Amino acid sequence: MKNLLRSLIIAASLASAAHAGPIPEGSWGGLSALLKGPDVMAFLLKADKTNPTAGYAILAEYTRLPYIPGPERLEIARWVPRLYIYRVEQLDKLRFAVKPLKVSAAGGLEVDGGYAAAGELTLAKKGTLVGATLTRYEKGESAVAEVVTFDGKVSSTWEGFVPGAYFGSKDSTGGDYTHKNINTRLGDDKVADFFQKDITGKFDMTEAAPGIFTFKAKGAIAKGADKVLSRIAVFVDIVNWKPIMTTDELLLINPDDAKDVGFYYERH
Repeated sequence: MKNLLRSLIIAASLASAAHAGPIPEGSWGGLSALLKGPDVMAFLLKADKTNPTAGYAILAEYTRLPYIPGPERLEIARWVPRLYIYRVEQLDKLRFAVKPLKVSAAGGLEVDGGYAAAGELTLAKKGTLVGATLTRYEKGESAVAEVVTFDGKVSSTWEGFVPGAYFGSKDSTGGDYTHKNINTRLGDDKVADFFQKDITGKFDMTEAAPGIFTFKAKGAIAKGADKVLSRIAVFVDIVNWKPIMTTDELLLINPDDAKDVGFYYERH
């Protein structure tokens, strides 16, 4: 019986591996020459379930609290100073084109044509980003802007739509994490209600791709429509302490300025 069970487990594992796509899904951590101290580049990969050779990716710089030794999960990220979103498409066995996305005129997603070249992800080994490199370009420039070398995983998870109360913060020290103020609510109906100094109004959120959302004004917007309609939204559990506790973050990506990050803390 033990031998039979072992054989069944091995067969199931081999079958799973055989059907696994080329996109190494998960959350991966890497370093680049642009980082300082304990900071890390996080690359969150999600396969396109309708196309086994393609997927989507978030690239984020995490500013981490210094002087916290121990497991990666304890190295707390206090801010995201840069944030990018991509369509990932396989070129050959170990190479993938990494194409920046933007909001289309119709309010969906499209590849941003303003780049001289797509970025490229090159794996060292199939199924993992350990040893892989990501080459990134800035919009309108032909010179390489950054090379990220991956050395392991980060604990962050890319979530689906997370309704609830949120606080949009501008404090890059992470000082807003612990208070309970609220300036944004997301309903179960995927309506985002902003009541902030620079954004006031309601927007419908549409899942333009798995885990990636765009906005459409819901009626008249008092102010700040330009800070929302061109943005791409994702939900990430940055400091993932599941199952003990979790606080997700709503992140708004500006395709024209990676440093203009909309950072929203979930409030329980």
